[in-house]
Amino acid sequence: MRQQGFTLLEVLVALAIAATALMVMMGRLGASADVQRTLSAQALMLDTAIDVLDRSRLAQGSAGAYRETDGKVRVGDLTVSWKSSFVPTFQHGLVRQNVAVSLPGEPSLRLFRYRLAK
Repeated sequence: MRQQGFTLLEVLVALAIAATALMVMMGRLGASADVQRTLSAQALMLDTAIDVLDRSRLAQGSAGAYRETDGKVRVGDLTVSWKSSFVPTFQHGLVRQNVAVSLPGEPSLRLFRYRLAK
């Protein structure tokens, strides 16, 4: 008469396959967390750059509006550094405003826009 069930070897092979699959999935999960952290940092830097551009536009009429400025913004436990500069263009009456934003451990983000010189 034949007995029902699995042999010890079959159980060990199944466990080895399951352990390998779990290790691969855990590696993917770690990579996904790194991508999420990078995307969050880029979104924070983009928000900061847009904020700097908007504040500069609002201060456009004030004296010294076209000077280089820089600063730091603290968001939670992160410190975002930014620098804004203006570059004249070949088109008369138009300047280019550059904003560079950086976060420690991340590549910097740069935005620019053109505006009328006064």
